Amino acid sequence: MTRIKYGIMGGASIVPRFVNGLKESRSSLAQAIATRSLEKTQKLATILDIPVVYDSYEELIQDPELDIIYIPLWNKGHFAGAKLAIEHGKHVLLEKPFTLKSSESAELFDLAKEKHVFLMEAQKAVFLPIMQEVKKRLEKGEIGEIEWVDVQQSHPGVEKIPWFDDVTAGGGAFIGSASYPLNVLQYLFGTGFDTANGILTHLPSKSDHKGQLILTKGNILMSSLIATSFQLSSRLIIYGSKGVVTIPDYWKADKAMIETVNKTEQIDRPYQSEFVFEIDHVATCLRSGRITSSIMTSEMTLATVKVIEQMYEGYFN
Repeated sequence: MTRIKYGIMGGASIVPRFVNGLKESRSSLAQAIATRSLEKTQKLATILDIPVVYDSYEELIQDPELDIIYIPLWNKGHFAGAKLAIEHGKHVLLEKPFTLKSSESAELFDLAKEKHVFLMEAQKAVFLPIMQEVKKRLEKGEIGEIEWVDVQQSHPGVEKIPWFDDVTAGGGAFIGSASYPLNVLQYLFGTGFDTANGILTHLPSKSDHKGQLILTKGNILMSSLIATSFQLSSRLIIYGSKGVVTIPDYWKADKAMIETVNKTEQIDRPYQSEFVFEIDHVATCLRSGRITSSIMTSEMTLATVKVIEQMYEGYFN
């Protein structure tokens, strides 16, 4: 079977890990790359064994051999990069945060529908085998009625990103990572939220380094704490009326613990690259002619962007 050929728009730190996922996948491969610096592009292409190098994003998206464009640009550049690719009839896998504004997200999905091209937010967490297994167990009622979900994560060191403190560029702890909990919560418990309220620790003229979000969906209370300024254990805990599920490092998890009155069980789903499951899903969608994912849906993405936009109200005008 012919592999899906990716063009990579950007040279962010996530690119080598994503390319490793492509190499592990039997469905796809990295065919071409472009960054803002030809020297950087050539260096990355050599290190990652990417055969084709382009001097600009415009040249990249005009390559007729490419099936899809993967876009890991700086946060503010997501909308323009995706729009450029879609307008040229390319399928797009767009890194999180999808866009900085709800209106931009809606415009991209509308344009993709008009051009009949595939568009999905890159979200590896919902495709992990362990997350799919946890979802099945929850739906079977193994821990009873869900009462509270507590998510926390920290990413110390990301402040080194040059534009991290510039909220107008999409910098900040919450906007950088909130897509993980918001999308996973929707994957497990259904699209959208009934209420969403939170607070960010904005410094004068700078973006946030930590934030707390409280959400509700039916009878379920959900909380999400995200920080970059200090270290804490990253995990997702689901509290039910009959037990608890704990998922360490949930956005890249390979195991989970289920505790009930009668037993304690550890579920293991090991992998080599956490990106390969997402990559294979995209390949399946493209081969079946889909323009949206049935798992990482456009409705989930739009709901996520709406909540993040609400948290940063007034900053992106």
